[in-house]
Amino acid sequence: MSYSGVKLPEFDTLVARHTAAATQMQELAARLHAELAGAGLDTTPAERIRKLAAQVGQEAEDLRKRQSIVREMERHKIAFGASTAAGSFITVPDSLREAQGQLDGTLAAKAAKAAAAGDKNALKQLQAYAAKAQDSSFAKTFLRQLGAKGMTQVSAAIAAQLRADAAGGNAGASAKQAQEAMRLLATTLAKGTNPKDPAYMGDGFLDELVNHGRTELKVDGISYFGYQAQALIWRAGEGKPPFSEKFMQVVGRDAIVFEKGKFQDRWAASKDAIGSALGSRQVPMADLATVLGVAEWMIPSTPSVGPAKQPVSQSPDRGGSAVIDDLFHAASSNAKSAQALLNRTPAGWKQSVLSYMLTDRLGAFHFHGNTDPFAEALRKATTGKDSVSLSLTTEALNTLKVHADKVFRPDDNDRLTIADRKLYDELSFLRRPVGSALASHIDQVYGTYITKSEGFDGLSKAELDRLLVLVSSDRDAAVELQAAEAARVVDRVNDHYPTSGDKGIKEQLIPEAKVFGHLVEARRLALLANAWDEEQTKKDVKDTLNSAFALFTSPIGGLGMKVAGELGGLVGGKGAEVAFDKLSAYIVNRMIQTSVTSGEALRTAADQNEMVDWLMQSAVISARIATGEWSEEAMRDAKGSTYVTDDQPPKLKPIHEIMADPKTFDDFMEWARRHSAIESTSNELANTVRTARDKTHDNLNITGY
Repeated sequence: MSYSGVKLPEFDTLVARHTAAATQMQELAARLHAELAGAGLDTTPAERIRKLAAQVGQEAEDLRKRQSIVREMERHKIAFGASTAAGSFITVPDSLREAQGQLDGTLAAKAAKAAAAGDKNALKQLQAYAAKAQDSSFAKTFLRQLGAKGMTQVSAAIAAQLRADAAGGNAGASAKQAQEAMRLLATTLAKGTNPKDPAYMGDGFLDELVNHGRTELKVDGISYFGYQAQALIWRAGEGKPPFSEKFMQVVGRDAIVFEKGKFQDRWAASKDAIGSALGSRQVPMADLATVLGVAEWMIPSTPSVGPAKQPVSQSPDRGGSAVIDDLFHAASSNAKSAQALLNRTPAGWKQSVLSYMLTDRLGAFHFHGNTDPFAEALRKATTGKDSVSLSLTTEALNTLKVHADKVFRPDDNDRLTIADRKLYDELSFLRRPVGSALASHIDQVYGTYITKSEGFDGLSKAELDRLLVLVSSDRDAAVELQAAEAARVVDRVNDHYPTSGDKGIKEQLIPEAKVFGHLVEARRLALLANAWDEEQTKKDVKDTLNSAFALFTSPIGGLGMKVAGELGGLVGGKGAEVAFDKLSAYIVNRMIQTSVTSGEALRTAADQNEMVDWLMQSAVISARIATGEWSEEAMRDAKGSTYVTDDQPPKLKPIHEIMADPKTFDDFMEWARRHSAIESTSNELANTVRTARDKTHDNLNITGY
């Protein structure tokens, strides 16, 4: 950013003269043009003067805008210049946008300081600048004016003002102003702590945030740590922009270390004999809004905590949020940021942050019931295709397998039962994100069961079975996992069918059938362990598979996204131009969608094993159709059908024509099925699924099914 120094009052004189010159040049150009045109002469000289006048006019307008900014700076006693023997100079950025951003940032900071000092009208003034927060010049100026200490104290003051309003029954009126102001703080802090943003305040500012986060302060006579106030800013962030990896590496990690250092002794006491007998709970460090009882007004999504007339005790009967909950909310908007927070072993620790969250601190997430932020951050950190995502997923599974082993045990009838209901419930918020992680790394699920390599390091088949039962207790997690395996099946068929054909494709599908067997049985056992009866369980397991197929073919599913771009070409009669794998995927997508929507898959399959077999048959038949290679016997059998031409011998009509009529398409699919060798391997695939079910039972030491 470059600056120009302007001297007052000479600058005002310059603006006035520049404006007058522009006007005079415009008048001269007009008169000269009229005289030249009237005399029948070339008007080019007048046009040149007119263009020059326009240029001077633009410069005059620029100067007037700068003059307006300078006058505002004078009016608000904002000094970006210096007084010298030659007069007063004010420094203005060469960019008008940057100049305006500096002015607005300074005024917003003044309003923030006034709000911190107790000025009730200042909060409304601060709210007015919320839309400016995305501007880097504004953000940097705002942060420079307030500093890390000011940011900490302003957020505390806003919470205190809300508490005072709540005591008088007026919190609802000021809640919106408070929320807008907090969003402004969150946006500017996210920009100012991101090294890739022009607003970056430098490493020293991050260190200051840490220093003030660890400092004990007071508001309205109530003691709090700076992190408890800063957490309100993290919670107010909407991820646009997200908090950076750098922020999480410096401030985020330190906040976690700080809470553990302050609270680990009381946590240990809650688990000793006396604490356990008294039903003690793991109390986290609450954010300041929760301490003051104003969380429901400060953060709209926070559960109601009732009227705030006195500082609240950290009672498990009250809603609110912990500092670490707010931190994970900030981290959850960006995968790299979430990974930066979790993928670290702090100095002096014997475990990573991720392992710590899943073990020593697990109970603290349930104190306020605000478990969604960590769950979403965990999902973001583990569902990518990068090496860090896989590493974190592997670590999470190896950590959770110890919990899962405690949760499930065979009962007296050798049926799976939940031996530790409390722990099972405590883990409930992790089922969905871990299910998403497993689905994202379905290749490693396959590797663990089938290849004994390229699986999850340190995880046995039996341990994975137990984890899948835990995760599949959440229906959405089970659906996502099964949809991911369905995608593997279709991809495998399309990869191998062109070279393997009907005869070789069976060898490719058998291991996939084994994996599917483990997945569907995990859902079944999860329901039975929760005391569902056999009939309810059978219906749900089929419904879950049906939902998985629907997700798979939906616009956001693996197959749905793959074929979306091919639809226009096929409908337009360009099917022959579509590559084999795309055409095959399109056909199987159409087949599955039609069957799922009509309920055919549910009606015709006796159980989940037949539904898996049906999926695999659909994939193979679609691949067979996409090759376009049919025997003479098959073509003779098709003679006279609506899906072939009248040629001798007949030829298949274009695929888009066949698909256009549902009856023709159904007849075509029945013909294709008759002339595909997949029918001969159907029973073997279904039996493979059943065998995998039995293997799951062996792995879990249960024989009562």
